Amino acid sequence: MKVEIAARYVSESLVVEGVVTDVSADGLFFCSDYLDGTGETVRVWLDIPWRSNPLELRGEVRWVSETPDVGGMGIKFIDLSLEDRIVLSSLGQSALSTGASASPGGPG
Repeated sequence: MKVEIAARYVSESLVVEGVVTDVSADGLFFCSDYLDGTGETVRVWLDIPWRSNPLELRGEVRWVSETPDVGGMGIKFIDLSLEDRIVLSSLGQSALSTGASASPGGPG
């Protein structure tokens, strides 16, 4: 699903702020001018609007796009918890909302 979420990418060789522009059940696309190589193990923190803390995800760079202005890295999730899957699936619901709160259902 198409999204636009501020994110932080950290690997052994690279720390960069960027934007996640696509999320699926298996991974995400991190848009950035700074790129790692395929196979790199990474952590990505997503700034989800309704969460007090960023969502931390582990993954592996599976492919790299060097297209100017829209380049980035396709990252496959590693050990994604059920709770994290629920948060990620709720991103699609919030993207569809055009008004008030982007908060998923539940208390709070």
